Amino acid sequence: MGIWKRVTEKTKQAIGLKANSAEWRPTSNERNLAMIEEARRFSRQLKVLHRELKDVESRIDVSFGVLKTVLNAPLPRAYELTDKGPVPIEKEASIVGAGVDFDTLNVTTSDLKSKLQIEVLAPLEQWQNAFRMIKIRNVKCEELRLELDAKRREASAMAVSLEKQKSKANLAETDKAAADATKGLPPGVTSSASTKWEDADFKLLKEEDKVARLNQRYRDIEEEVYTALLTLINDTKVLKQYAATALVVFQQAYGQAYTAFGIIPEEPPPLPTVSNSAVATPTKAPSSLSGHENIPPAPALIGNAKGGPDTPVQAPPPVKLSEPQVPIAPAWYTEAKQHAQPMNYGDDSDEDS
Repeated sequence: MGIWKRVTEKTKQAIGLKANSAEWRPTSNERNLAMIEEARRFSRQLKVLHRELKDVESRIDVSFGVLKTVLNAPLPRAYELTDKGPVPIEKEASIVGAGVDFDTLNVTTSDLKSKLQIEVLAPLEQWQNAFRMIKIRNVKCEELRLELDAKRREASAMAVSLEKQKSKANLAETDKAAADATKGLPPGVTSSASTKWEDADFKLLKEEDKVARLNQRYRDIEEEVYTALLTLINDTKVLKQYAATALVVFQQAYGQAYTAFGIIPEEPPPLPTVSNSAVATPTKAPSSLSGHENIPPAPALIGNAKGGPDTPVQAPPPVKLSEPQVPIAPAWYTEAKQHAQPMNYGDDSDEDS
């Protein structure tokens, strides 16, 4: 079916023009459209996060460049006055970052970019590419829906027209038979009229068969898009883990850069204090709590067994009695994630290709 018929059908549905049958209703794709609209709103937020993480990585790279410039700067030297004028006490100037491992600083920025892309940005781009493919498939689903409704409208109009013609012909034959009976004439032959209606009925059956086949094609594509959306929603639930991983990657970058200075503290440095009066004095436990004066410290966070040592420990999710099973995603959904492209920060409503 051409684009003109799809546009015409879309216009008819927009103005609420129904077919000849009172029971005729447009085919619904509302569940997919509603889910896509909510996913589109989330997609905009995800793009903001992706861009912000890239900006943080860029700012860290720039700040490390400034840091290396300062560390490579020569230290001011002390001078003494001689007969020849002021002469530096130290003949060779030393740099600020003497003893700092600059190779470690250089590797830190490259490691940060690589780890952030692999562990955080790439999964976000995969989600976006899968969503983009869902929108493309839904556009095809909408086109097929309009073709189906246009064909349904034609078949419905054909059925109504045929029924009217049959009723009109039957009424004419009844009147003619009554007139012939009044005149005493024998009944007329109706074999040609019967053949005419058989041909019309056969043509209507062919149209209804086309409607049935189009309807089946539409149902298959609509179900594919719906299944892909369910998978996308299920993938959305784990995106918070990538946000947490981004914080760990940034933290590791600063930790790796800190080792370049050759200072390995046994414990974290104390927090700076404003004044002695601002420091709260810890209160000792009452004497009535004999045997419990030494309160053990809170347990430290440990690595997650599933996510590795870099993944922060999180509280286990609440146990659900029943959870709907997500069907297997269509092949094109998985392929879209495997061929993810760099994220486009443009308006999501215009990004359908």
